[in-house]
Amino acid sequence: MRPRAEQPVIPLILRDLESGPATVHDLEETVRINQRNLRPYLKMLWQDGKVVIVAWEQRTGPALPVYGLEGNNRPRPRRKYKRRGS
Repeated sequence: MRPRAEQPVIPLILRDLESGPATVHDLEETVRINQRNLRPYLKMLWQDGKVVIVAWEQRTGPALPVYGLEGNNRPRPRRKYKRRGS
């Protein structure tokens, strides 16, 4: 799926981020769009400079970016866990 700037999902994402930073899991619940479909739009908004990665959330597995409208982009943290068999 190729995201397009004129899609109605973009204003929904930006509206939800106005209330505070959120992960793709948080946005999935509020925007009611599957994570798989949200990720390309978040990437496009991040590349256009409309959203920034304000933090990274990691419990187990890979770190998830926390998107926001203001702040500086935070670099991805080092991996905490090694893959099995590596």
